Amino acid sequence: MISRAALALSVLMAVTPAAPVLAQTDTLPPNLAGLWTFEADLNDICRFNGQARLIPTEDPLNFDCELTAEQDCPAAGVRYVVEQSCAVEIDEDIATVTSTIDTFLAGEPTENYLPDNFQLRIQSESHLQGVLLGSGAFPAEWRRAEGAIS
Repeated sequence: MISRAALALSVLMAVTPAAPVLAQTDTLPPNLAGLWTFEADLNDICRFNGQARLIPTEDPLNFDCELTAEQDCPAAGVRYVVEQSCAVEIDEDIATVTSTIDTFLAGEPTENYLPDNFQLRIQSESHLQGVLLGSGAFPAEWRRAEGAIS
């Protein structure tokens, strides 16, 4: 049986080009602090997008974050807007976002809505590409909001 982490890594490698931004040296990683928008390709039935704010910590490889995700599935009559707290850990050129659901702003709270976790390859200081992890692994992309570096 393949683990969830191994599955995510294999999907991440398949959907993102292998062009690491971070060399394996003692250089600092790109500063990812600031405002981001994101989207994931769930399927033809649902749309998934949102925004996130990454907040620097004392460790340049870790960020605190907040995100609000919207999942809209008109054919199923389901729409969620979910506020989440999260943490970002950078390992070489991979940013791992681990989330915890705080509040359902739209849609009835349910055990079936899992926290929105991501595994993203750092393409540049304004572009992350990889996978959304939840009930499966789905292609995802994060882009820095215009002029939003803190």
